[in-house]
Amino acid sequence: MPAAASDLARSIRAGATLPVALREIAPTLRGSLRNEVHTAVALLDRGHPLDSVLAKWGRSSRIVGTDLLVAACRFSIGPSSSSAHSRSLDRALDGVATALLDRVEVADEVRALAAQARTSAMVLVALPPAGAALFSVLDPGFLSVLFGTTLGRVCLLVGSSLDAAGAWASRAMVRRVLG
Repeated sequence: MPAAASDLARSIRAGATLPVALREIAPTLRGSLRNEVHTAVALLDRGHPLDSVLAKWGRSSRIVGTDLLVAACRFSIGPSSSSAHSRSLDRALDGVATALLDRVEVADEVRALAAQARTSAMVLVALPPAGAALFSVLDPGFLSVLFGTTLGRVCLLVGSSLDAAGAWASRAMVRRVLG
């Protein structure tokens, strides 16, 4: 979607009207966006007014960012089709492209940070058992104190409970961020 907004802006800067710019970018698009733009162009070719075509596209689209793109395009429909108006449209479309690209980058960053948080949580959950195993190798009497005394069992229960609570909290935080 950011590329489509940039391509529209480029066509507008080159002097194309919005319907012509939509026709120009339609063959370069892929997937659902291509189908939606082809549908809009077909409606324009049948004589439907540009504003109603854009409004219908904005209402029917399920592609993230179409609302911004359509709003910027509808902004261009006004009493004036002057070059100043075209310049404001190309700037608006560039702004839409930048905003949509920022959305993609933020979503990517959130996914990366969530993956990092999951990995950190796994390490923190695995660290106490790994430490206990290491201590039992270094000091064979460690396990008899841990499992054989009341204080050792209390430490094991409290530590395991805190470890489980930490794992649950980490998982809840990652889920909340990822939705």
